[in-house]
Amino acid sequence: MDALKDSDLLHWKHSLSELIDISIAQKTAIWRLYGRSTMALQQAQMLLSMNSLEAVNAGVQQNNTESFAVALCHLAELHAEQGCFAAASEVLKHLKERFPPNSQHAQLWMLCDQKIQFDRAMNDGKYHLADSLVTGITALNSIEGVYRKAVVLQAQNQMSEAHKLLQKLLVHCQKLKNTEMVISVLLSVAELYWRSSSPTIALPMLLQALALSKEYRLQYLASETVLNLAFAQLILGIPEQALSLLHMAIEPILADGAILDKGRAMFLVAKCQVASAASYDQPKKAEALEAAIENLNEAKNYFAKVDCKERIRDVVYFQARLYHTLGKTQERNRCAMLFRQLHQELPSHGVPLINHL
Repeated sequence: MDALKDSDLLHWKHSLSELIDISIAQKTAIWRLYGRSTMALQQAQMLLSMNSLEAVNAGVQQNNTESFAVALCHLAELHAEQGCFAAASEVLKHLKERFPPNSQHAQLWMLCDQKIQFDRAMNDGKYHLADSLVTGITALNSIEGVYRKAVVLQAQNQMSEAHKLLQKLLVHCQKLKNTEMVISVLLSVAELYWRSSSPTIALPMLLQALALSKEYRLQYLASETVLNLAFAQLILGIPEQALSLLHMAIEPILADGAILDKGRAMFLVAKCQVASAASYDQPKKAEALEAAIENLNEAKNYFAKVDCKERIRDVVYFQARLYHTLGKTQERNRCAMLFRQLHQELPSHGVPLINHL
């Protein structure tokens, strides 16, 4: 960022508008990489605002540069992460008009579009649809495609196939020094282990991912890793430590994270509160369970924004159990009915709820 700042001074001094655009697009990408979505959004908006102020000659199509395409793609992804799918679609529609499929930078929006569709299909539990999108993603970015294929296999409980793919991808990304993907793969492999009831094997991988995230200042991935570490501690039966660890990660997730991650964080806080309350006396236990229900409501609202029915099903199941414990029959029945509706809509993959972060 310091290097970009120094070069920016020269660009502005000599009014090199194209280089200024490239610099702002790079900053947008860097802030995304660091996990600072607000700063990334601000940089993307700055580039668009600057370009809209430029005089446009009649009949001449301006701003068909790579930097403009990069900023718009980031804008689409940032809106999709916050559950604003209509806004993301509008941005993509504009990209398609400005950069037709046969143009130079069209593959940028094509990959962006495929990734957003993939995430929506996964959220909705439509793994067959997500799997059909993998081919298109692989054609545009082979590393991203292999990773997404492993994610689908994992969701479909094909653990051994997912593990083979992830191990090959990990070795490949380590050779290329693709740190961001290395960390993502480590987190996925760790999830495979705890879903196979081996959380202790997952811990070294999570610690390795955390060390890399801290070294390269990747705040978002560091928070994601801490979230995973807290979940591993919950599975290992130390919810109090998991709760204290969560307080380290939850602030950046709620400030800059995607809506789905905010929901996962709040759901995990509720799980830890319930597990910690097991040793409390009755009045304090009831108070802790009420606080957990509030957090579950917040998690449910987040999941609803991205239409993640599978996770909403998990939340209402958990709420029904808590209302039953508190003796609130009417609320329990309402949650149980909602769970039943969602359970009939969605396929069940036989994964215990505690093993799903």
